Amino acid sequence: MVIAIIGVLIALLLPAVQAAREAANRSQCSNNLRQIALAVHNFHDTTNRFPASAFDPIFVQKNVSRVGANTLLLPYIEQEAFYNIITVPYKSGGTQDESQQMVYARPSAPKFFSVFICPSDGNTGVVSTDASANSLTSYRGSRADLAGSDSSSGDIGVVDPNSQMQMRRSWLQAGRFLSNFERVEDGLSNTICYSEGIIHNWRVTNGRVYKENIASGVATHYNQFPNLCLNLKGSNGRFLNPSQGVVTDQGANLGHRTWDNIIHSVYFYTLLPPNSPSCASSATSWIYCRPSASSNHSGGVNASLLDGSVRFINDLVNTSNLNRKVTSQSPDNPPSIPYDGTNPATSKFSYGLWAELGAINDGGTTTPP
Repeated sequence: MVIAIIGVLIALLLPAVQAAREAANRSQCSNNLRQIALAVHNFHDTTNRFPASAFDPIFVQKNVSRVGANTLLLPYIEQEAFYNIITVPYKSGGTQDESQQMVYARPSAPKFFSVFICPSDGNTGVVSTDASANSLTSYRGSRADLAGSDSSSGDIGVVDPNSQMQMRRSWLQAGRFLSNFERVEDGLSNTICYSEGIIHNWRVTNGRVYKENIASGVATHYNQFPNLCLNLKGSNGRFLNPSQGVVTDQGANLGHRTWDNIIHSVYFYTLLPPNSPSCASSATSWIYCRPSASSNHSGGVNASLLDGSVRFINDLVNTSNLNRKVTSQSPDNPPSIPYDGTNPATSKFSYGLWAELGAINDGGTTTPP
């Protein structure tokens, strides 16, 4: 009888304990996102601009390859010593000279810090057989709603950083196309800075979980239909097709290589609703893809805004027109607004509230829910 009573009490108390633990985890995730947003502010105070998503002038001049926004924020989250170790300028030397390697591949680079880790992300302990992939992040920078590539190579000397496209909708831009607070037309309190993303678990190969994998073979450029990716969403958190192909490079996947500029790893789009599938053009492509925000919190994701505040965005946040594609302008140059006719002024449309929260120039003052 006593054992039965104890069993009943445990059954009653366990959900409450789990709910309290998740509330604490969600609060920690929110605090981390706030710290990252404040680091963006401190970077801006120092340089009068935002960090580049790729080809930042600081490292182009130093001849250091594949540096992403997260790396540039390290000195502003009290990690300047690590920043100085992994970003030493190129110099001639033997093949083991770290300075000859891209930042993410340097032996000193695979490391993660608590500010980049959400305790609700069950994959933060996943260790890859690709050592360069073992710096992990649960948070990704917003690239707004029009998907493109600003890191078609990333190797200094291979691609001219001045030729990289301008991400007109995003606060994160590349090469010489750098943004700052003045260019955020919609206001800092109305524009998403970073959000959450579950880390890819490369060990799981059956029954793919769409929140932690990237489906391949899906057209994802800005002038393709967004619902091609959304329609892969099946039941029980799985892809509609359990054997859906995924990007095979462990390093070039969701939440890995924190210090890299690769889109899959450290950025996302405010296009498909939170906790939607992520897609890429092919199993080996890390150029054209649409990573989505995701989390293990019930019903949505945390997102920091450019003013440093954090909001919880529900999975049911308004999205629209996902069956419409944007008129193509050039292979790597998204327009400043979504439109699908010959005249932007007369054929402009919106992908909904979520998309506009990611954009710096949606033309209004869309406020977070």
